[in-house]
Amino acid sequence: MRFFINTVWLFIALNSFSQNSDSSQRRLLQEAITAHPNNPWPRGEGHIVLAIPGATEDFKAYLEPGGSFSPAFASFGVSIWIGDTTGKRLAISDSIPLNELSQKFVWKAGGTIPAVRTETKFYTATWSSGGHGKWKLEFEPKTEEEQRVVLMIRSVGPAGGPITSLGWENKPLRQRLAINDRWVVTFNRMLSQFDVAAPDGAAHLTATGFRPVNWQPEEEWGYAGFNLPNGKSTEITITDFEADAAPQLKFSRVAAPLKFKIPDPTFIDALQAQVAHLMMGLVGNETRPGEPNNYPLNWLRDGAYVIVALARAGQLEIAQQLIQPFAEHDFFGGFGAEADAPGLALWAMEEVAGLSNDRKLDNYLWPHVLRKTALISEMLAATNSVRKSYHGPIVPSHQRRGDLDLVCDAAKEGLVQGKMDWHRPVLYVNAVAYRGLLNAAILAERLGHADTAQEWRGKAVALRNAWNRAFVADKYANERNYICALYPSFVASDLPMFEQRLEKFWNSTHDETGTLAGTPLWTYFNLAQAHQWLVLGQPQKTWSDVRWFWEHQASPGLYTWWEGKGEENNFGRWEKMIRGWSQPRHVTPHYWTAAEMLLLQLEMLAFVDETREPLLVVGAGVPATWLEKPLEVAGIGTRFGKVDWEYRAGRLTVVQHGFRLPVKLGPEFPADTVIRIRKS
Repeated sequence: MRFFINTVWLFIALNSFSQNSDSSQRRLLQEAITAHPNNPWPRGEGHIVLAIPGATEDFKAYLEPGGSFSPAFASFGVSIWIGDTTGKRLAISDSIPLNELSQKFVWKAGGTIPAVRTETKFYTATWSSGGHGKWKLEFEPKTEEEQRVVLMIRSVGPAGGPITSLGWENKPLRQRLAINDRWVVTFNRMLSQFDVAAPDGAAHLTATGFRPVNWQPEEEWGYAGFNLPNGKSTEITITDFEADAAPQLKFSRVAAPLKFKIPDPTFIDALQAQVAHLMMGLVGNETRPGEPNNYPLNWLRDGAYVIVALARAGQLEIAQQLIQPFAEHDFFGGFGAEADAPGLALWAMEEVAGLSNDRKLDNYLWPHVLRKTALISEMLAATNSVRKSYHGPIVPSHQRRGDLDLVCDAAKEGLVQGKMDWHRPVLYVNAVAYRGLLNAAILAERLGHADTAQEWRGKAVALRNAWNRAFVADKYANERNYICALYPSFVASDLPMFEQRLEKFWNSTHDETGTLAGTPLWTYFNLAQAHQWLVLGQPQKTWSDVRWFWEHQASPGLYTWWEGKGEENNFGRWEKMIRGWSQPRHVTPHYWTAAEMLLLQLEMLAFVDETREPLLVVGAGVPATWLEKPLEVAGIGTRFGKVDWEYRAGRLTVVQHGFRLPVKLGPEFPADTVIRIRKS
């Protein structure tokens, strides 16, 4: 059999990987790319994670733009090659320009996780999950009669690894490919043209048997190629027979159980995409800061935002399970013990507990709340350095540091002089400590500990006063001040002064049109800064940044973003194990960024303003164009409870579930809007 693949150049490419086994897989791939730059190689750009929530790092699948796919970490690559009858390559899924393809999540009825549909002028490819360890590709060709479509399986791919065994069964009514004695690939129709080759360059496995041919990983590679029929859709299923036990996380569905009737589908798509990314990135009952094989650890800071975002989006069952390690461990993350940990943990714990309205959960959290508030008190009263043990792994490049257990130095001016990100963003640390004390007091009041709640509120007031005195001092200037002063802490009290300084910072990062200038490294900071403008009642600045991020996605159409430059804080898993992702420009997806985007979009619809007395702000980010049609939103979580609202013909009806606050309208609502408040 011969299809458009030129097996001569294919074997040259594959044989170039014959190296010593002690080399990293990335090095082998990079050397092959250098030797044969014109051959088709993985895109290495914009990958996303597809997985059942809670699946371990090794069982996360990866998808790159164009439809190239790896069913697990260090598995193999599936790509789509288009050519003509002369052997000329017309397009390959690994290299179709991003502006010539589109991607979107498809929420299928009964699907465990969303499918991803890729559209090109040559084909539509939809990858979906059939359950833990099982993946399906629905392929619909758009090719002309004289063109050929080949499904190629080889070692290189989005998260490819060495192929050491191939077995091919070609019997009437059954064709199967076995890979590494682990994965089996099947088709829903019989294929007449295929090429399944062992690495010796000659033995094409066309026999009817299923006995695999094995070889050593450092030797030449085998591959498999299958001509897919023109004009007919084909379904390809990949089953992993070594998939570990199904994840034990309990959840009803991945999509947020929210209701929207708004005239901007992009807003809804972006919001639901963040929920999907956050859910699929979970490992057991742990969060991950970013893509799970770059960050194979739970990290308290990023995870606190993830948990609050999921709880606010209605994924409360998941959030209740994720909060356990945040309650039981005080310091964890790749940088050891950090001073923002107690405050962020208390924030996340009460956000989940308050929305849950579960006395059993409150009682479980209470002793941990007592311990964490004591830690904040200890830091505020410290006359010497405070050191604490930490839980979990450390980023390899920092494992030899002597300050991994250092939380803070002696307190000054009523403020914790705490460590975070290896330096001292004092106002950020104290802002989240303030938020933590307030949230602890709320839980204490709910459990009937009035005196304790009053004590913690008193400490919070003193801390807020100290924070605002320090805010004017140049020595405390830090970009992190502008990610916490209002949202999520509401520690700033002099709003005109804060707005003036935020405006100055905004001008340093945006051009004269108000557009974000350059490509930011720490995308979660930018979105948190945009959130401050929302609270200040200037949604035009918020929208400017939101639209910038929508227009600059790492994986277009799937709403993912990045962190840093290169592989921030990596553990070497990609370098050592993967024949793909060879020259990463950044870490993506990043889940703190996803959480910030999700929280921002939710609060554009409804949030509680705590700059003074609590006030429910409805539609703070609603643009005037939306108000031309009826609007309906239901299920938005706040610290006080869920909110539903409906706007029709100048009348706003607000339903507050379990609480009653005064209501303020977003700045774009007509001044004569009639407000009706209901309590469920």
